[in-house]
Amino acid sequence: MCGITATIALGQGSKTNGHVKKVDNSPLRKELEESLKAIAHRGPDASGVWISDDGAIGLGHCRLAINDLSPDGVQPIHSDDGKIHAVVNGEIYDHDALRERCVDLGYRFKGHSDSEVLVALYKIYGTCFFEHLRGEFAFVVYDETTGRVVVARDRFGIKPMFWTIQNNGAAGKRLLLTSEMKGFKALGWEPEWNVFGVISGNAMQNDKTCFKDVFKLEPGTYMEIDGEGKMKTHLYWNQEFRDKRQVETRSVDEMVLGVREHLVDAVKLRLRADVPVGIYLSGGIDSSVVAGITTKLVHEGGVKLGNQDATKRITCFTIQFPEASGFNEADIADRTAEWLGVRIQKKDMNEAELAAHFTDSVYHNEHHTFDLNSVGKFCLSTLPHAAGIPVILTGEGADEHFAGY
Repeated sequence: MCGITATIALGQGSKTNGHVKKVDNSPLRKELEESLKAIAHRGPDASGVWISDDGAIGLGHCRLAINDLSPDGVQPIHSDDGKIHAVVNGEIYDHDALRERCVDLGYRFKGHSDSEVLVALYKIYGTCFFEHLRGEFAFVVYDETTGRVVVARDRFGIKPMFWTIQNNGAAGKRLLLTSEMKGFKALGWEPEWNVFGVISGNAMQNDKTCFKDVFKLEPGTYMEIDGEGKMKTHLYWNQEFRDKRQVETRSVDEMVLGVREHLVDAVKLRLRADVPVGIYLSGGIDSSVVAGITTKLVHEGGVKLGNQDATKRITCFTIQFPEASGFNEADIADRTAEWLGVRIQKKDMNEAELAAHFTDSVYHNEHHTFDLNSVGKFCLSTLPHAAGIPVILTGEGADEHFAGY
């Protein structure tokens, strides 16, 4: 998880191709740096700012180092010819194979960050590069050669990207972008409630938020801003469902094996990191399956779990509620951990603990909370943080994929 903040000048005459006299960018730099401070919890390892000579483009990034812990992985990142500039939040899976392909096509890499692979793919394929991207990501790319800015979000919207348009009077309009809406305040944004959205529930749907005129970039889409500051949004991916009238020819066993194959491949790709990796383990099937596959890959497949020695025991984390609550699944998680031979750390939860962290949960979720699930997850996150494990595998999304709810 990293943090992004960016400003893009809009409107006639605000060309984003750098062919303008250099201006004093120190005020904009200060704005971007203050914006990054507001979201610094997303990226405590490093931060950086890049601004075009004409001040039309400002890119800021705070980094949580996962792949390539060297200074070469610090962002904003730049292409080998210095013409493409980007800030990236997320992870590109199978980036080693993609890197080899880019090298074969003549790209010269500076470091080993997966984010640099994204820049290389953009340079080679342009906006057709989305078909090569597999992972969870949100990014802003500025191409000096075309004056184009591309802002995108992954297919399922795992990584966040918020945007709003700011009217600076005679100075014109500018597009503000950030990973969390609190990052807008340092850029001069004044928050105003989206009252109808909050009351009706509309604020939780599509591209809406709890704040007026602040929007989410929707999953599977990218926003393109041309050299004249004109904005256009494109859908690069959409979920396709089989026609229900089409006869299913696969057997149940074939479908089960297909799911297993895809899931094992997905887990294997996510174990690649230069830092420790842990697992959230509840009493549910989804997280138990992820923990089981990880254990098998590490102990039988020789796959490395992050930067940890494969002979070390895998660490899982869970929360434990009082038995009287009716929500406690810690006993099931204990039995699963024992059967798998993994280590488990538990955090005791009660009403006082939930109440103490309610405001923390709302602060980070940036929207009203319907129940205490997000509070429990926030409390759970303190365990791997204290253990020095920055990457966690979870069972999130399984119910949604298989219509379990």
